[in-house]
Amino acid sequence: MERETAPTATDTPPSVEIRGLAKRYLLFGRRRDRALALLGRTGGLRSVTALEGIDLEVRPGEAVGVVGENGSGKSTLLRLVAGISTPDAGTIRVAQPVAPILELGLGFHPEFTGRENALLYGSLLGIPAPAMAERLDDVLAFAELGEFVDRPLRTYSSGMAARLAFAVATNVDPRVLVVDEALAVGDGAFQKKCVDRMVRFKEEGRTVLFCSHAMYLVTSFCERAVWLHQGRIRNEGPSQGVVEEYESYLMQREKRRLAGVAETPWRPAVVGGRRGRIADVRVLGLDGSPAERMGPGEGFEVVLAVESLDRSSAFHVAVAIDSQDGRCIFAATTHFDGVAPLAGATEYEVRLRIPALPLASGTFAVSGFLFDENGLHTYDQVVAPAALRVERARWTPSLLELDHEWIVSG
Repeated sequence: MERETAPTATDTPPSVEIRGLAKRYLLFGRRRDRALALLGRTGGLRSVTALEGIDLEVRPGEAVGVVGENGSGKSTLLRLVAGISTPDAGTIRVAQPVAPILELGLGFHPEFTGRENALLYGSLLGIPAPAMAERLDDVLAFAELGEFVDRPLRTYSSGMAARLAFAVATNVDPRVLVVDEALAVGDGAFQKKCVDRMVRFKEEGRTVLFCSHAMYLVTSFCERAVWLHQGRIRNEGPSQGVVEEYESYLMQREKRRLAGVAETPWRPAVVGGRRGRIADVRVLGLDGSPAERMGPGEGFEVVLAVESLDRSSAFHVAVAIDSQDGRCIFAATTHFDGVAPLAGATEYEVRLRIPALPLASGTFAVSGFLFDENGLHTYDQVVAPAALRVERARWTPSLLELDHEWIVSG
């Protein structure tokens, strides 16, 4: 007799299934254009693409984080999943009921009391009035509105409105919960309550789609993450890896901004423009193998691939190692160290060998810089794709690993 096996996550139909999703918004230069669009006459109007070619599956019992810069399409995606907006192309299937917690005030009336708005929001989520009335005490207890429960919503703070929205949305037994930065306005104690409830949702086999700028929440709560960039999925996978790549991109962008390096494509240089670039930055062990992880005090090499548009152009290079809070742990430049500038070729490989780096633990960004022949003007700056991790068997609060000895006198 064969034993029945429980269905695996991959056997279960997805709660959210998106294929080829696209969303565009029309741009209106005149009031007349808006009126014509309402009549279906959109010819000649310009549009902006918010999302393009989105494919995504989220299964029951799974939490997926959505990360990206402002304007990357995160909120648009969540509004489509919630059914508030309709796509211009592609298909989207979401298990019902779905409970969205999006921008503050959505689904609420400013003149209604908290109690009245709870009933209103519940009805918008598909809960019959009698059933919602039975849940009302639990909803209001979770929201912790106190004496404001019978006051108009317009008198609420943003945190109070968020608490009420979260309390209602998570008390209607949704199969899919969509959360867009709702936790950002709550205090620490309420955020803890929200996270605990979302964890319980996952354990009950429900689906959570979670958008946040708090990367520690994304990595600790979500199994997977999606990085949206300019309306497209730039990366998708285990949350830790996606968040690390996203944070590396943000760090590289900020460093380029501070260094005065424009975000321009690589093309033939003009007078005063970019004459070279760093094509690649790699971190290798002293044996030549990739070294994303190393032990305290170990050595490694940073390998820079430099491309030049002109053999007569001369360059200096630099390497910097920064901690996650932006502190520069180490930096070296060929200019300060008396190394002759790169000149006479169009491709170079430059290696910086560090026999021993006395770091005890932590995660660090390794960056390469390309300067002019005087070491003053920055042509390019690139952060290595993978962060450098220094790990040790025993936890330590130390940044540095230094030779030391104890001397005890009786």
